[in-house]
Amino acid sequence: MKLTNNHNLPEAIVAAIMNDSYTKGDADISVTELLSPPQLRHLKLKHYEELSEDVSDRIWSLLGQSVHTIIERASLALPNVLTEVTVTSGYGGWKLKGQIDNVVLSDSHLFDFKVTSAWKVKGGVVPSDWEKQTNTYRRLLIKEKGLIVNRMSVIAVLRDWSRNEAGRSPDYPQSQVKLLDVPLWSEEEADAYINQRIAMHQAEVPALCTDEDRWTKPEKWAVMKRGNIRAVKLFDDPIEAQALAGTASNLYVEHRPGEAVRCQSWCPVSEFCQQWRYDPRNKQSISETLFNAQV
Repeated sequence: MKLTNNHNLPEAIVAAIMNDSYTKGDADISVTELLSPPQLRHLKLKHYEELSEDVSDRIWSLLGQSVHTIIERASLALPNVLTEVTVTSGYGGWKLKGQIDNVVLSDSHLFDFKVTSAWKVKGGVVPSDWEKQTNTYRRLLIKEKGLIVNRMSVIAVLRDWSRNEAGRSPDYPQSQVKLLDVPLWSEEEADAYINQRIAMHQAEVPALCTDEDRWTKPEKWAVMKRGNIRAVKLFDDPIEAQALAGTASNLYVEHRPGEAVRCQSWCPVSEFCQQWRYDPRNKQSISETLFNAQV
């Protein structure tokens, strides 16, 4: 993969981004890759030399690394604390690698640190991908290290936290750091999940990405009040939206098209993906189709 610097960031930042020391080693797949869509990983491996990424797109990753480094450095002086624990284990003929941020041995507590957006933890519910990731880590620790983990928590550092928004909405995180307890899976549940994901990644033809993989937002019809930015109410059915809008002269309906957010803005291999190429939400694909039709 080629790294570009289209925004002319200083050499110090570029060097810091390029100095990522993490490696999978001789493992076939990492826990992070295990959670990723099989089709995305397949296309990334297939087209790796053709891919490019701008260093500016790795700034948040750099921030996350810095937080991990500082916490790891501080934890070295603490008794009964393990940091950056690397574990590998065999599943389905592959070697799976995980790197656990922090384990407090005195109370068998696993911590995973995230630098993330406030919307990710709005409502105080642990996102499903974090639950899957930490339970996979826990299973690896039990299986390969014999370490018992009785509690798991994600410590989310919210990079875009707003004090004003916290004052307006009780559902919004009330501090810039959010501690979320993670439900514990049984060993059988964890093994079943890991084996299922390994098999999906081993498939010669990977499965198409699901709506969850693609961060899909369904289309909505918003009833708006003239002069207001926020919707009065959102509807899945346009008829219901029109019915409400018809009750007052200052109300109108705004159609909000569905989106495949990851495909549109965040997938590194979208240009090589046939599923996205022929998706009606892909405006570039629609433009190419119309152009070819005219020719």
